[in-house]
Amino acid sequence: GDSVLDVGTGNGVVALCLNARVSDLKLTGLDVQPDLVALAEKNAKANGCDFHGVVTDLNQKPSPLHGKQFHHVVTNPPFYDEPNRRSNDQVAKAYHQGTDLAIWLNFCLRHVRAKGTLTLIHRPEELPEILQILDGKLGGIEIIPVQSKAGEPAKRVLVRGRMNSKKKLTILPALVMHTLGGKRTRMAERILRHGVGI
Repeated sequence: GDSVLDVGTGNGVVALCLNARVSDLKLTGLDVQPDLVALAEKNAKANGCDFHGVVTDLNQKPSPLHGKQFHHVVTNPPFYDEPNRRSNDQVAKAYHQGTDLAIWLNFCLRHVRAKGTLTLIHRPEELPEILQILDGKLGGIEIIPVQSKAGEPAKRVLVRGRMNSKKKLTILPALVMHTLGGKRTRMAERILRHGVGI
């Protein structure tokens, strides 16, 4: 019965993964690319997913979601300052950080209801800025480093927190995706193929 907003939904993959794991969710996906939102809606329909697509730029005033809040907001913001050189224009646009990270995350925060959660993934080098943006707005922050292989530096960080929580920040054990031999770790396989939560 919870509502979820996916900011930067693309083709809707996050919403589809959530729908496969949790029943009776009300999912909204927002993206700046109309063709991807249309594809996300088509994918959702094919999978029996209660999904509503919204086309908008985060800088648009007023926002189509003005005043709306959700139990959970999830986001995978674009990572790169420079335009990404990809043969596919959709992918290149999705990777390019055309909107300032502070604008992106503050948009997300405005749509988290009381006691609701925000979950995002980004590059480790952006963590200081992320924490600065979230400071005083989100509590109970948990950071999960994501490593390709054990012993390697994390390539991504998962950050999640809860509105109005007074819990202190915690750094949780790293999520290791592959063994030294290149196969998925048992935990990664359980998450990706069997719906286990992180």
